[in-house]
Amino acid sequence: MYAFLPGFEDIQAEPPHGVDPHLVFFFDSGNLERSGNAVRKIASHATIVNVDHHPSNSRFGDINLIDANASAVGQMVMEMLDHFGYAITPTIAVNLYVALLTDTGGFRHENTTPRALEDAARLAHLGADPGHIATQVYKMRPETTLKLNGLALATMRVEMEGRLAWAKVTRRMLKEANAAMAESEGIIDTLNSIAGLELAILFKEVSGELTKISVRSRGGVDAAALCASFGGGGHIRAAGAEIERSMDEATKMVLAAAKEAILATSPQR
Repeated sequence: MYAFLPGFEDIQAEPPHGVDPHLVFFFDSGNLERSGNAVRKIASHATIVNVDHHPSNSRFGDINLIDANASAVGQMVMEMLDHFGYAITPTIAVNLYVALLTDTGGFRHENTTPRALEDAARLAHLGADPGHIATQVYKMRPETTLKLNGLALATMRVEMEGRLAWAKVTRRMLKEANAAMAESEGIIDTLNSIAGLELAILFKEVSGELTKISVRSRGGVDAAALCASFGGGGHIRAAGAEIERSMDEATKMVLAAAKEAILATSPQR
């Protein structure tokens, strides 16, 4: 999806062989576990700089730069570049704009603040093309993504008189749609578009013993707190977790906790 970004082809999944990084930056990662297996190759003597905007961040860095008021880490990077006197080139502007666009859900989420819009306007002046970027991010999905969306939404269940909606993405669906798990990214937002909904949950079967969840809240439930009870975290309106349980086990556990959390926000009669 993001192959159009300048510099995308230079991204490496782990440090080059024989390289021993002494300074490592983590961006937009609430904890080390969410950063993938490559963290195991970072030597204990390396200095870790943790740059994030999740309130639930575990402060795992030697240096922690956390701004929970930022809509996207891209904004924090802008401030860092400004502070140290580095020019924001058109190439940098494009990447930072994408960070801001996607973390605000196309400027639709509650974290779309005046600061976010002002920063987006500045990045547009510096070389980011809002129309082109929006097309690349939201209107260039492969056929496999739409097939996976259809299969997942067919599993949708709406409970608690429309307050809770959930769906699943299984490995069988991925095979049938010939899709990768990364293509399930937008399904949770489709679930979250149901009128009157308070909580949306998407269960993703990574393996027989690992299930990922994405949670979106529009009511009184704190999505980050719900996910934190399963070792995850995020924001009050958007969060996630990885659960070392089968899909069926994870579904039962999370739905039970979600229903309890929804009931806890109901007015006492």
